[in-house]
Amino acid sequence: MNVRLLHQELLGEIIQNANQATQHTYLDNYLGNSHLRYAISMPKLRSVGKNWYRTKDVTAKEYFQLITSLIKGKSATEKMMGGLLLDFSPKFLNEINPKIFDQWLNHLVGWAEVDTVCYGHFKVEQFTDNWPAWKNLLPRLNKNKNINKRRASLVLLCKPLTQTTDERLRNLAFKLIDGLKHEKEVLISKAISWILRSMVKLHRKDLTAYIQKNKTSLPPFAVRETWTKLKTGRKNG
Repeated sequence: MNVRLLHQELLGEIIQNANQATQHTYLDNYLGNSHLRYAISMPKLRSVGKNWYRTKDVTAKEYFQLITSLIKGKSATEKMMGGLLLDFSPKFLNEINPKIFDQWLNHLVGWAEVDTVCYGHFKVEQFTDNWPAWKNLLPRLNKNKNINKRRASLVLLCKPLTQTTDERLRNLAFKLIDGLKHEKEVLISKAISWILRSMVKLHRKDLTAYIQKNKTSLPPFAVRETWTKLKTGRKNG
């Protein structure tokens, strides 16, 4: 299939189901970028993408080429659709090379785009069975000058940490946090709080010890939110 035509066809579906596109709105600061956006809710965007994808028969190669094309698109809506597509054909995720996220992240700006592409698409086995590749990728993202890649280094681990007691993931998470905890940007400090809270259920003992040892160097609100979740099960007690 012609991936460019698939991209244009899917974009047409988005436009048909959205209101007028906007740019440079009050949402810019909230979402972290000024990319063109189509006025469509996330549940509707997911529905449009899922229904469209069900009518297609693509190979794994075409699937990842389409996601890449969308992520390189002009609008934030296309970029987020690229992330949503990762949920529509989980069988192809077994074939993914994690280093493709380094490429994708060159075209993503702000928490909404980064998190939609990087959070929660993999079964934990797909993560742990390919651990050497993820272990290689995440520290490189963590040290990158691109703040969106630094955020992604944490976000990519958040879901797996809620699904396994594997100490390799936990130990790497602490190492990645240590590499970023000095940063003041909300894009990073919010991600630190998120990854800490992701360890509450299955890594409680080690998380508690880490918080106690590092409470003065971690973002204060991240410490508060993590302590609250440890005590109440919720971010805000």
